[in-house]
Amino acid sequence: MSTTENLCLVTAQPEFIDAALAELQVMDPSLIMEEEIAPGILLCRAQDAARFMTITSKSRPTFARHIAPVQTIVPLENNEDDLGEIALATVQLPGFAQLERGVHFAVQTRLIQTDKSKGERAYSGGQINKALAEALAEETGALEDIKKPQVIISLLGTMDKGYLGISTTEENLSAWPGGARHYAQTDEQISRAEFKLLEALEVFGVILPSEGKALDLGAAPGGWTRLLLDAGLQVVAVDPARLDPRLANRPGLEHYRGYAEDYLEEAVQHRQQYDLIVNDMRMDAREAARLISKAAACLEPEDGLMISVFKLPHATLEVDPFVNLKEALNILKRSYTVVQAHQLFHNRQEITVVAAQPIPQPRGQQYGSRPPQARNQPPQRAATFQSRGPQARPPQTRGPQPRPFQTRGPQRTGNDRSSGPQQGRPFRPAGPPARPTQSRGPQQRRPYQSGRPRPEDH
Repeated sequence: MSTTENLCLVTAQPEFIDAALAELQVMDPSLIMEEEIAPGILLCRAQDAARFMTITSKSRPTFARHIAPVQTIVPLENNEDDLGEIALATVQLPGFAQLERGVHFAVQTRLIQTDKSKGERAYSGGQINKALAEALAEETGALEDIKKPQVIISLLGTMDKGYLGISTTEENLSAWPGGARHYAQTDEQISRAEFKLLEALEVFGVILPSEGKALDLGAAPGGWTRLLLDAGLQVVAVDPARLDPRLANRPGLEHYRGYAEDYLEEAVQHRQQYDLIVNDMRMDAREAARLISKAAACLEPEDGLMISVFKLPHATLEVDPFVNLKEALNILKRSYTVVQAHQLFHNRQEITVVAAQPIPQPRGQQYGSRPPQARNQPPQRAATFQSRGPQARPPQTRGPQPRPFQTRGPQRTGNDRSSGPQQGRPFRPAGPPARPTQSRGPQQRRPYQSGRPRPEDH
């Protein structure tokens, strides 16, 4: 066993790992990369790792999904003796004193295959979690709670090393191992994109009102629309395509069979107001930002919320996706006071953005920010959804009295698979995301095409 100082693991989507490192270095210039352990997982060193993790937990980085301290590196032999070595190393960690009687904790193990020539593993991550949690609970009186832990014991295991540390859920940026949030499939589910919306609500920690109006741009086949209806909202679903037959005759649903651009022009003219506007259309991030900026005129000014997914091109020698993102966020900030962005586990080559508090615009400028040639292109596929961070609201809560958007204190979640949103950190204004840089060693890929928006199943 070797003791380490000021090491931590940074996890992000592999293509965005360089952007994650760059934004974290803006927060703490002392941070350096020691090693890339696996795609999307970096071993980093800071001058003061505890201070670094505190800073990042308050700054809400865009690309970094998960950070875990490395307080000890345990040699692994890939046999059952490793479990005893890991347990012994855990009780010797400097943060072990946090495991007091009554404290809720979880053990989170990630095992990555770095050398298949060494054969199959002698144990699974689940076996490590179970054995270590039982031993710690008996030793300290702390309570294992995989759904709402206060303290997390993190272990990343390669074939010959175990990177081990103890921290709070907030310091880890996510209550899920590596920031990988999972949801259970249900019979009512219309599309897998629903998971993306559930995660957005949880990560940003926003809950829906018990009653209100929502606008789902590019809604077909209707996954996000279904979730909004289930929350008790009235929904205008905008898409030229048909919705899933299961949504037929749902109370509170209006389907506008046309394009989002056309609908917004009509909505602004008729002074329509919505408590929530969502968008997940497959279109260039800057075009999505212009569309959402126009929609600001229809958003309830005090408690309204907008959630949109911004699609990014893959990096090539000619294309820098982060230039697109920066321009898109700047467009959005002209129309909203609050803008936050995060790359979710269920995002692919995209970023999820939340905006609130629309800035009043002169009516003559509401449609002036988009190039004329881009007007009225059919944005197929929009699905953004809820602002609900905590638990899914049961159907019986659809009461007649509306409740404005509000924040809640964070509920911590564990490593179970749930079918509905769990409480995340409360949504609150934050500073602008760190300026990302171009990916390290860009590879030649198919250039991104930002022509007519393409449909995306959600």
